[in-house]
Amino acid sequence: MKSILKYCLGSAISALVGLTCAMLTGGLWWPPVAGLTLIGIGLVTAVCFAILARFRFHWPASIVASGIGAMVASYFAGATAEILPPGSAEWIVKGGLYGAGFGLPVTILLAPLGLVENRRVDRDATS
Repeated sequence: MKSILKYCLGSAISALVGLTCAMLTGGLWWPPVAGLTLIGIGLVTAVCFAILARFRFHWPASIVASGIGAMVASYFAGATAEILPPGSAEWIVKGGLYGAGFGLPVTILLAPLGLVENRRVDRDATS
């Protein structure tokens, strides 16, 4: 159980880093970063941070769960640009919170699936 919580926390931190980078980039350069580019920035940043955390610092983080969670979070954060003024500080804060409200549960639900695959590989290696 402790391992699952660590895995979920590491994945959630990676997804939050991706969302934060997407929101800051969208706040600085809104017109060229709108839409799919915003989602791509969140995805690439979250996956790179999860890879760095997992292999360099040996933190338990699911790369796939972090990427999918950051994609969902960035999508919903970008969708708030239709309601709030895009690229503003209000959009960065409120849109980021709205995106995190959808993206983090997805990340936390998907993160333990990586442990299932790791157990399957470990079991095959020992037999």
